[in-house]
Amino acid sequence: MREAYRRLWRHRWVPSLLLVGVCARVPLQAYTFGVLLLTVERTGSYAAAGVVGAAGGIAYAAGVPVHGRLVDRFGQTRSLTVATAINAVAFAGLLTAAYSQPATGALAAWSAIVGLSLPPVAAAARALWSQVIGDEEIRRTALAVDAMVLDVALIAGPLLVSAVSATAGPGWAVGGCAAVLLGGTLWFSSLPPSRAWAPARRTGGLAGPLRSPGIIVLLSVSVLAGALLGVLRVAFAGYADRTADPAVGGLALAAFGAGSLIGGLVYGARPWRSDSGVRMRVILAGYACGVALLAAAPNVPALVTLSVPAGFFLAPLVICNFELIGRCAPEGTLTEAFAWGITATFAGSALGNLVAAALVDAGAEPAFMFASAAGFAALAAAVAALGTRLLAAAPTPADTDRSAEKGS
Repeated sequence: MREAYRRLWRHRWVPSLLLVGVCARVPLQAYTFGVLLLTVERTGSYAAAGVVGAAGGIAYAAGVPVHGRLVDRFGQTRSLTVATAINAVAFAGLLTAAYSQPATGALAAWSAIVGLSLPPVAAAARALWSQVIGDEEIRRTALAVDAMVLDVALIAGPLLVSAVSATAGPGWAVGGCAAVLLGGTLWFSSLPPSRAWAPARRTGGLAGPLRSPGIIVLLSVSVLAGALLGVLRVAFAGYADRTADPAVGGLALAAFGAGSLIGGLVYGARPWRSDSGVRMRVILAGYACGVALLAAAPNVPALVTLSVPAGFFLAPLVICNFELIGRCAPEGTLTEAFAWGITATFAGSALGNLVAAALVDAGAEPAFMFASAAGFAALAAAVAALGTRLLAAAPTPADTDRSAEKGS
């Protein structure tokens, strides 16, 4: 395992790209929590905070594929720089509105503009790995680290926002996120690999990556995986409510995240002989089994312990999805394809929240909700199995030549 990550680290631009990835993506995960705290402080309403947060999330999910298409069309540096400038103005407008006339409508509008203008750093970085690293095994390790950066951002972002908000106020937390995001994105877009990234000749027509059946399969899997997480978060909260211990949900989520980190480390370090499409089915099946076991947790220690193997399959699923998107995306649409993956995950999480809310209203126990979450992984495995041929690797010229020789 150490050798795999050593080989990755020896690539010239890898340390810079990973570091800048942290700077550009931790605030991306943190700012939403900061906006919620800021809205509650300025309006005194949790309902208003929900509206403002939802406006930003929906706008981001809708805007990121558009940004991805612009990157594929005009290159990374120009597209990211323009988006960053607009995003900085949007953050300034949000903070001004919050401290002048904190009306829900105005805050929601500015939050939507912030979400709509967020630069697609994650999608751009994933598209860049294929040019920076030619070796497929090392590139898989890079994608594993990329997925783990996201896990770290999900954990560290809210913690940092909480600390800054407690000491200086949520306005400073939101402003800090904006400043770090601005600096990190400009740093990323100024790196030589990003500046040298040249858009390929675009294929796929107006539909872009959505014209690829394989991409549709992967987006369907992303929606279902996002729904699993949406239900799981509510199920953890329900378990905490049943035990009258609010800390239980956070502990279980942290254990789930730790399992994901371990899974990503293991997956990224191993050479794999099987095809990515086959691996995805196996990973999803393991994911379904791991999450289903949570339903059998008799107490809090068991729930936290079982959350580690349940989360083990999350990062490998994300990495495998990255690999397959790179394979299935039509030429010239790679960044947009990765961006659509983000949108699909957001949409799936919203679906999971709706399902979980319906289950709570129906009086469902946490065990049933865990089983329902596992059902989404099982359904995703079925989708991946049905789409096996669509996810299969296209034959290389060398393969074609060998087949011709055998036929003759």
